[in-house]
Amino acid sequence: MYAPLPQPVPAPLVVRLIGVLDAELVAAFGALERGLAGARNATVIVDVRDVDLLGETEMDALASAIGAARREGRDVRLEARSLHWRRTARKYLSAQPPVGAELRSAVRRTVILAHSHNTKRKRR
Repeated sequence: MYAPLPQPVPAPLVVRLIGVLDAELVAAFGALERGLAGARNATVIVDVRDVDLLGETEMDALASAIGAARREGRDVRLEARSLHWRRTARKYLSAQPPVGAELRSAVRRTVILAHSHNTKRKRR
């Protein structure tokens, strides 16, 4: 008798962004997310609680990158805890399923993507 083999469901993982949210960090996130989700088909939760915001433009760019990944069929979710992030998620990611306690408890791996804003000092 033939019985199909069960396929393992990959555990969700967290991409924790730390530092200044600017175009460079958004681009780095996009490249990292494509590599992580594409290889494993895992749910990627984007944790933004430790980013420093320079403006809403960068928030919109990150939400757009997450939205693009969702439209391409990858399960990428923004964990929007603050009011600003919840507004951004509602604006760009309205069809996103929630990041609940059950999903958070299933996380087995966190990838940290850190970025600092380098400003060059002028020499005197």
